[in-house]
Amino acid sequence: MAVVDTPAEIALATQLLEARGWSVRPWEGSAPDVIGTGRRGLLVEVRLFGARLGAVQAAVSEIERTARRHQVGVWVVDAVLVEHELERDHRTRYQVRELGADAAGRQFSLRAMRRAWTSLRIVIRPGRPNLDAVAEHLEQGNLAGHPFDRLRHELRVPPGMEGRDTNLPRPFPAAPAWRTALSVIVGMLLALAAGSSLAFLDGFFLLLPILVIAALVWPLGRTIIGHSGAHPLSRQLGWGALSVGMMAVSGLMLALTLPGPWAEAVLVMTCAVFGSAVLTFIVRGLVYGLVHSWFSRNANWAVPAAIPALALVLPWFGGLLHTMYLQIGFDIPADGVSVSLYWRYAASLVSLGVALVLTLAWIAVGGWLRHYHQWTQSRGAAALTVSLVGVVIFSMSVLAGMAGAERASGRAWTAARAGRTPDSYYGLTGSLVCVDPIGKEIPVFNGPLDSRKPLLTFGTSGDRIWLWDPHRAESLSVRLEDVVVTEATRGSCS
Repeated sequence: MAVVDTPAEIALATQLLEARGWSVRPWEGSAPDVIGTGRRGLLVEVRLFGARLGAVQAAVSEIERTARRHQVGVWVVDAVLVEHELERDHRTRYQVRELGADAAGRQFSLRAMRRAWTSLRIVIRPGRPNLDAVAEHLEQGNLAGHPFDRLRHELRVPPGMEGRDTNLPRPFPAAPAWRTALSVIVGMLLALAAGSSLAFLDGFFLLLPILVIAALVWPLGRTIIGHSGAHPLSRQLGWGALSVGMMAVSGLMLALTLPGPWAEAVLVMTCAVFGSAVLTFIVRGLVYGLVHSWFSRNANWAVPAAIPALALVLPWFGGLLHTMYLQIGFDIPADGVSVSLYWRYAASLVSLGVALVLTLAWIAVGGWLRHYHQWTQSRGAAALTVSLVGVVIFSMSVLAGMAGAERASGRAWTAARAGRTPDSYYGLTGSLVCVDPIGKEIPVFNGPLDSRKPLLTFGTSGDRIWLWDPHRAESLSVRLEDVVVTEATRGSCS
């Protein structure tokens, strides 16, 4: 990066760049024909979170935006992607465990198991394992009053904790995480399909899925635990056999227990795979979008504050849906029907759950864009757009849930007019009843009361019952002590 060769400009640029958490040091050997006359070179290390794709452009954009915002005369001369080798560990991890004092310590007991699995000390050294050198080093020192004794302690290297020689080149290139995940998913699906086909094939054709299952064991196990030569072949085969066998048995059990033809089984598996892929996309996108963000920095108080708010909003919204269902379709007040609090939660969870899932899916899309540095040019506008669109999606989903309550009320209204019992709606169970007055004249709200035809009711509340007359399409209310309510048989009252 080139900056004006004056102490004030260099100090200002260094201060601004270091305030972003970037490392800044002089660029030694910067030629004037490269950075320009009267310029000084600075080497800036921009730390980014995300994928390699778009990382260089994102770093350049971050520096240029900082320079424009503070009116600093700097520009980027050269930008290159610098990666540190973190995939492979050059260190060896040793564990010190206590040995049994005599043969009784080797018997099967809880004490022997504790000795066998409890690590008293962990030592980490670079390079390949060297037990003798590490043991000699431990015998010379005494850490916190715990000396090392070869007669009482065992120094060992756990499987997979062997480091490699720092002077040797990397034996295997590190595969990208998406490629490894894709290979594992494809292998699992092939094992699931091969296991399912065992239930539909017979005779000589059974050999084909068996050969496919056997052929998947080593490649899948090698992919799961890694391609490094530090893992023995037996462990690769073990992991592969466990994974492939589990998926093959699951596919066979699914094919044997699932009712219907083979096409339905394939459809179910396809939906399961598609749903798993969508869930993985959303979860991973949420991680990309929320890590190192305002939410991650304030989750310690935002999440606890949201719990009591949800405890109040959920039953309120469920009661709103019940109110719309009763008043729009039947002109019955919400307090005229007794509904359990749990049904209010259930009614609100469906609508708000769909709204929340769609909103999280949109945030996941923004997280993937952030992971691949696609909104570095206008980060503030992109964050504002994602937030506003998320609010719109949530609001539209909530309105769709309210419209669903209105449609359910309309279907119940049509069924009652046709003399059929309507379907229940989250605790609101309507039934056609016959209402006979005890006396000749009883008080009826919004009467008259027709005792010869069935009326629709959703239950009682206190000492009154609200009814809806399908023929007049109006609601009415009477006291329970003034009438006899019986279930309508065959859709008529005689």
